[in-house]
Amino acid sequence: MLNQRRFWIPAVIIAILVSIVLFWLNSPSEKPSSQSDYGVTSQASFNQLEFYPLQQAVDEKWYKPNGDWLGRLILPTPAEMQAQFTGLDGVWIEIYNAPNKGLIGQKLALTWQDKPELNDYIKLVTTDIRFDEAAKKSVRRGNVNPIRLNGRSQVGPLQSLAGARPKDDVVVKLKDVQSYLNRTGKIFLKIEIPPIMITGRFVGLVEIIGSVSKGSVPETCPGVSPCSSEYFEVVHYNTKTERFDGEKEIIRIPQQPLSSTGRFYSTPYQLESSLVGEKGWYIYGAKDQEGIFTVQALKPRLLFQLSPEQTIMGEYAASYYINTQNWQDTPRRKGKSERSLVEIEDYTQNKIKEGDKSLIIHTFGGIGGQKGESALLGTVTGHFSYGIAEVIRDPFTKELQYNLEYQQIYAHNPAGIISGTHSWQNYMGNLQRGWSYTRPVSDVIVHADVMADYNFKGVVFSPLNELISQLKVMAARYRTGDGTGNASVTPAASCVQDSNQALYIALSLLKQKVEQKPEILDWLQNKPEDAQTLRFYRFASLFGQLEAKLVPKQVVRPDWQQNADTLAGIKQTKKYAFIQEETIGNALLSWHSMLPRESHDLISHIFLENRAKLHFIRTNQIGGWDRTIVPIAPTSLFGEVPIVSVAARRMLMGSLIFPKGQGWLITGGILLVYGIVALIIGFTTGFLRWSGQNINNFALLKGAFIAFFTPALLEELIMRVAWLPHPLEDVPSDLWNTWALLGIIIFMVYHPLNAVTLYSRGYPTFLKPIFLILTGLLGLACTVAYRFTGSLWSITFIHWIAVIVWLFFLGGNERLESQHLPRFTAKKRPFRQKVS
Repeated sequence: MLNQRRFWIPAVIIAILVSIVLFWLNSPSEKPSSQSDYGVTSQASFNQLEFYPLQQAVDEKWYKPNGDWLGRLILPTPAEMQAQFTGLDGVWIEIYNAPNKGLIGQKLALTWQDKPELNDYIKLVTTDIRFDEAAKKSVRRGNVNPIRLNGRSQVGPLQSLAGARPKDDVVVKLKDVQSYLNRTGKIFLKIEIPPIMITGRFVGLVEIIGSVSKGSVPETCPGVSPCSSEYFEVVHYNTKTERFDGEKEIIRIPQQPLSSTGRFYSTPYQLESSLVGEKGWYIYGAKDQEGIFTVQALKPRLLFQLSPEQTIMGEYAASYYINTQNWQDTPRRKGKSERSLVEIEDYTQNKIKEGDKSLIIHTFGGIGGQKGESALLGTVTGHFSYGIAEVIRDPFTKELQYNLEYQQIYAHNPAGIISGTHSWQNYMGNLQRGWSYTRPVSDVIVHADVMADYNFKGVVFSPLNELISQLKVMAARYRTGDGTGNASVTPAASCVQDSNQALYIALSLLKQKVEQKPEILDWLQNKPEDAQTLRFYRFASLFGQLEAKLVPKQVVRPDWQQNADTLAGIKQTKKYAFIQEETIGNALLSWHSMLPRESHDLISHIFLENRAKLHFIRTNQIGGWDRTIVPIAPTSLFGEVPIVSVAARRMLMGSLIFPKGQGWLITGGILLVYGIVALIIGFTTGFLRWSGQNINNFALLKGAFIAFFTPALLEELIMRVAWLPHPLEDVPSDLWNTWALLGIIIFMVYHPLNAVTLYSRGYPTFLKPIFLILTGLLGLACTVAYRFTGSLWSITFIHWIAVIVWLFFLGGNERLESQHLPRFTAKKRPFRQKVS
């Protein structure tokens, strides 16, 4: 019989790989704590909004408001909702700045404009909130869940934003505001675009000269004891001379308290020596009760200038930068930044101009060092999101620069970071919870003309806007946990999974629009050489590649498909309802979206191949110096362990793709061709002979069951899947074919080696030339099938059928039983026998 001891090996390997991924995805990155980081840091007076007087007097020569409409969101009581916002999704907003300065300090009503698409968005994400057990457990673990919303009905996106934290401390910027008086004479503000979370009422551009002795020093800090002063002398940017020779001022950049993780979110220690501050810092904040401007967020001017520090050009160099160089030697780059333009060719594109908008692909890595995070088997997870980079004119320098806004799909967390639209300074530069000070970050600004708007006879087709719309829907759902009060990281739902679900839904809706709008098809048919038509066809190519990666081999997650159908109107429902099936099966179907680094690099590659210019902004724990931490790059599965990590990822990729109809047709066709060729060769040479007259059914079933795992699954897993680059890795064909040929040779050589070592039953059959020829043909058939299907199960099926037919129907068992020699016979050692 076949060697049964190898029965469990392949099953155990796959089980271990999948279990590791699922365990990691479900494990908290930090030790559970009864108190949130938000609760700890909010105790500091400078992190409380009451610390800053409502009425501010700043010198307009040196400071600008952080937006035309600014304010603090306030959650209405249930009684206020019934009295003031009947049938509406509304909140109060305490005005910090407005075009009409007389409104500053007033508490106004804020709600939505009445527009069909906006009403659909509100209806889709409005829900009753009843905390489930997972939400209660999340709160006990120290996460910030929307406890004030628990028990409320018909909570809309504005309410979920205002009530996301225990206190009314969400500061936002509003765009496209309309104001009107209701029947009682109260002023209502109406918006079309969801509020943008920001930090600081005012912004200034300064050069930091150094710390000064003033006031008391912090009790704890990451520098040497005693801690340095929080007060700094700065000099403002002079718009007349275009230099930093304006007014000098003493400002405060507070040292944040130690968080529950034992780390500091930021520190001003040696901030004046930071390399990224060589062109000045934007300081965001307001004056405290003593009239000292206190900084709440920092943003280095250098990072957002349009001109890169280096240009990487050429297909190989660009791919190498994305895969390797972008994150290379991250720990040694601590405190530094890099801005690189990556492109295959210098494509002729319109010059970047004010108002241009581009997609952002955002990822950050891990924290190492003395107070670092744990990394499971070398896997540093990180975080992923999309966003928009707009080219704006800086109000101080008048230069064009990038303004970054993220669409964060963010689970409930200890820091109180809220899922939604964030400005860079709020998400990255916020001293209380920003990530730029503690993590390495990669922001890819994608300059792709195919993502710009199209206008087909008045029908607007906007890929970028559609993606942002779906991300806003997803963000609002995360704030409420779809009514459960909890959004947590699972194998099927995470920042990277659901950011890419939003991308998939956006692509599905765009496809639906093309099919339903005759104006688009008429334009494409009647104007085949038009510039917009040619650009649209390039978008169609991009669309196809993105879809292929999000749904490998056309196998779509059922919940993703149902959500897309609902939004497209294909699936008619009485009530808008998003489906989130957090099953292992769904997680495996969207395995390309499991790891932030994987998606970051993969999506970047796709855009690069479609003539996009990629502007990388890389930072590595910038700002003040914290000697207790080190930046660690995000990784794919098992990190960068040589051989092991690559093989593990390939085995996981191959095992998670199960062929659909077309895949099985290809598999069956290849098996049929192989069978015909093998039968002709086998019967012609006499190696094969019919032997299926007296088959024992039990022996057949038992043998088939064992043969599926070994040799079929085990050999294909190791010699095909772990050895070959997965077809979705986009390895050049000549390189892939070289690896494939070597793999077939190894597959052939393995069998005689196995026969003279571990599997003596195969001696001398496995050494016969005709057996090796048929083995090589089987290896070729499985290799071709793997190239087309990318599935371990497809090639295992071919291998399995070939083994069963040979053993039980074509004389294989008889040949092995009658010809094999005892394994440890002294006078008949296998290596000394003459091959017959």
